[in-house]
This record gives sequence, structure tokens and C-alpha cells, in this order.
Amino acid sequence: MWTILIIFLFALSIYLSIKIKFKNYNIKIKELMKNDKTSLYLTLGTKIGVGSIIGTTSSIIIGGFSSVVWILVFSFITTSIIYYESYLGRKNRVKLKDDYIGGPNFITKNKLISFLSFILLLIIYSFLFQMIQMNTISNMILLNVNISKKLIIIIFMIILLVTINLKVKDILRIMNKIVPVMCLIFIMVCLYGIVINYDTLILSSKVYLKDIFKLKPLLCGMIIGIKRSIFMNELLIGTTSLSSATDKNDINISIRYQIFSVLFITIVMTLLISSLILIYIYNNPITNDYNVLINNIFINMYGSIGSLFLIIILILFGFTTILSGFYIGKTNIEYYTKSKYILNIFKLTFITITLSGIIVNNFFIWNYLDTLIFIMIIINSYSIIKSLGSE
Repeated sequence: MWTILIIFLFALSIYLSIKIKFKNYNIKIKELMKNDKTSLYLTLGTKIGVGSIIGTTSSIIIGGFSSVVWILVFSFITTSIIYYESYLGRKNRVKLKDDYIGGPNFITKNKLISFLSFILLLIIYSFLFQMIQMNTISNMILLNVNISKKLIIIIFMIILLVTINLKVKDILRIMNKIVPVMCLIFIMVCLYGIVINYDTLILSSKVYLKDIFKLKPLLCGMIIGIKRSIFMNELLIGTTSLSSATDKNDINISIRYQIFSVLFITIVMTLLISSLILIYIYNNPITNDYNVLINNIFINMYGSIGSLFLIIILILFGFTTILSGFYIGKTNIEYYTKSKYILNIFKLTFITITLSGIIVNNFFIWNYLDTLIFIMIIINSYSIIKSLGSE
């Protein structure tokens, strides 16, 4: 089923690129940096998460380095879908108090599909994605610190209790401060490791990348790479249209911010992590546990401080995703109902499910997440195709 869906997404991407005359590749980064960046940081906060680190690592473990090729290629081609998602999110946004909100549930005019989109968005992003964040963070802490899961649960419960009492403006303000700093620090640390191990990177590349463009490795890495690309970029999951709707800039700026964030995550984050893995495996065996692998890489490259840095950066990445997940659920519920009772139920559910990620096995989460993402993509693709006829 995923193979059929992937072929469809390729076809849809090419069709949309032609329809918008390839404007999805006209980003103009210098112009973007002069505008309000709130929606950009919200987008990066929703998408960058631990998935951008773990997603690349797990792809290489399962599908080899050919999967990285597919992550890059598929992400680049599907920017036309990101463009159209962003455009529709902005076009169909609605007013909520002093701000705007949007999302896949506002794009379609069909009430049943709108309701399904809203429920799936809550389950996928506000709940399951947060379980993955918490699962990865807690596993990384347990790998390096002699601490019980109960204490981790208590600590993060306190953090979440503070988080759920934040106002929307406070959430966006925090995102504006945390996201650019953590991205810059992570890039600088990774680049330092790559530069000082440049010779090893070249030697390892000659060994492990010589066959990646051959037919068999490419096909083996295709499904894994493309599925990870969808997950990392949250293609047709709904966060793109939602983030675009909040933007106070001109619609063209808003759209370009969404595309820029996807290319940043795909090109910068994927290539940085891939390079670190190449450096590590030249002299060390690769493990099938992506948490252990990425942890070993940072310890091997930076010593004991490497594991501490990794824990801190994963907490920051995870926290921004958790913040945005709560923001998405809270704003949508406040739009549909003024009932504090329902909002409180959401808050309690959000905390409970997020913390359960510390206990639940990550593979168990992915079994459900894969299926739900598949359904969400089908629904949102239908909404986009339906909207093409009304353009």
C-alpha cells in the first residue's frame, strides 16, 4: 500500500510543480530573513523534534545510506505539496481571538472529512508524536544516567503541568527564543566534529557510499527513506497548513517559510547526522538500536560531554515539539468549543499519553503511527485534489 501511495505522491508533486510554475523552488532566503519569523520557528518546532535526528539514524540502520538519497530526493520533489498545503492553510484560516488558526480540518468543506482530519491530527501529532519524543528522550537519559523511570516521569510531569498553563502567545514567544538557538548550537557542534574528522569522513565515504546509486541499494532504501522523509517533513499530516495559517506575513512569505523549513530539516539535519554516522562506523561496529548508535557517536566524538550535549539537545528539540503539539490541540479545541471541561480533558489526556511514552515500547507506537499517517495522507490528498477544481 505504501508503494502505491508513494507513486501517487510523486505524480501529485510533479503535477503541482507544473501548476504553480515551479514557484516551490523560488525561496529567496535573504528576503525571508527580513520578515517576522514566528511561523518559521513554529514550523521548525513542530518538525525538527527528535525525529530529525533519530529518523535519519534509523533510516540508515534499516535501509542503508541509499535511504538518505531518497530522503533528500523525495523531500526536494514534494516541496510543491508543501507549497500547496501552505497556500490552502493560509487561504482557509480562521480568526481565534487576536490570532489566526488553520489546518487540514479547515481546508475541506466536507464536515465528516473535516472532523476526521481534526481527530487524526490530535491523535498523530498531539499524542503519538509526543510519545515518540518522550520515549527517545527517556531512553537517552537511561543510557547515560543512573536514574529510575519513575523519577523521569515525575520530572517531566512537572514540566508538562507548567506547559499546559501557558497561553498561546507565551508558547509562540518561547518557540521564537528556543528554536533558533538550539538549531545553531546543534549545527555548530556537528560541524566541529565533521571538520576535525574530515579525513575519516572521506575514507569512510569511499567505503560505504560507493554502491548507493546502484539499483539494488537504491530500491532497498527507497521505502524506508521516503517514509522517513514523510515523517520528518510531516508531509500531508497537517502541521504545514496549520503553521502557515498563523503567519502574519504576506502569503508568499508564509509559503516560502514552510518550504525553507522542510529543506533545512532535510538537507542540513540529514546530512549532518549522516556525516557523523559515516565518521563513526569507519572504526566502530554499527548497532541496530538507533538510540545506542547516536549516543555512541557523540561519546566517541566528544567524550563524556557528548552524551550530556545529546541529552540536552534532544530535550530541547523534544520540548519544542511538545509545546507545538499542545498548541495545536489547545487552539483547535478552543475554536470548536468554549467548554473548559473539554479543554481540561484534553490537558489531562495530553499529559498522560505523553508521559506513557517513557514506558511504552517505541516499536509499538510506530505500528499504530504508520497506519494513521497513511490514512491522514489519503484524507489530506483528497482535500487538496478537491480544492484544485475550485481554484
